[in-house]
Amino acid sequence: MGLFYRFKKREQKANNEVENNAVKNSNTAVSYAKSFKKHFNYSKKSINDLEEILDYYSNDISKSNPTENQIWSMAVIFGSYLGEVMLKNGLAEKGYKWAKDGSSNIPLLADENGSFITPNDKVYKRLVNGKEDSIISFYDVMMDCNK
Repeated sequence: MGLFYRFKKREQKANNEVENNAVKNSNTAVSYAKSFKKHFNYSKKSINDLEEILDYYSNDISKSNPTENQIWSMAVIFGSYLGEVMLKNGLAEKGYKWAKDGSSNIPLLADENGSFITPNDKVYKRLVNGKEDSIISFYDVMMDCNK
C-alpha cells in the first residue's frame, strides 16, 4: 500500500468519526429542545426555535458563569444540529459533509473544493455575543450562497 492510500484511509476514518459525533450531538440537541417544548425536525422552520433556545442560554451565561468548556460543549451540541439542518436542506447535495479543521480539530462542513462553513463556531458566537450573531441570518446567508 502506498503512503497516499494510507493517508486517504486515515482521513476517511477521521471524517466518519466527525460525522458520527455530529449526528450524536445533533440528537442530543433534539432532546434538549423537547425540554423547551420545541420540536427539532431538521427543517428551516426549526432554525427559529434554535434561535430562541440559544437566546435563553445566551442570557443565562451572565448569570450562571459557565466555564469556557461548558459553553463550547453547548456550542458543539447545537452547532451540530445547525450543521445537520444545513446538510439535510441542500448542502449535502452541493457536496458538503462533516470534516475536521486540521489546525484546530473543530468540526466543520466542507466541500471538495476547500469551501467550508463553521456552524459550531457560529453557535459559540451566538451564545457569547448575543442576538448580534443571529443563527437565522447565518443560516439564510449560507444557504443562499450555496444554491
